[in-house]
Amino acid sequence: MNLAQVDFQQIRIKHILFKSKVRSVLYGGNYDAAFFSRTGPIGLWFDTIGFVRYEHEPEMKELAKVQRELNSLALQLFDLYKGGNIEEAHEGLKTLDKKSELFLNLLTKLDLKLAD
Repeated sequence: MNLAQVDFQQIRIKHILFKSKVRSVLYGGNYDAAFFSRTGPIGLWFDTIGFVRYEHEPEMKELAKVQRELNSLALQLFDLYKGGNIEEAHEGLKTLDKKSELFLNLLTKLDLKLAD
């Protein structure tokens, strides 16, 4: 396994944890402000690994954009949930899953591109 594969496996795991934490909050779990902040594990990965090692890759910029969209969507869903719109928040998970699929597809594309 080369360095890029290890790096991308790290963000893949962080992404899965992100989705899990979003679901947890929307089903009554505790909101972890630090995790969802710009300095949380995903933001930290982009700042210390993603943009440092792979800034020249167009897919990395797109990956960061999709992650910003995921973060924004998660915050919107949390607001819906807190406002008592629980069903609407749960419905929003479908959109989150579609964005997640895009994120993972971009990550796989980048991983394959750099595996050569």
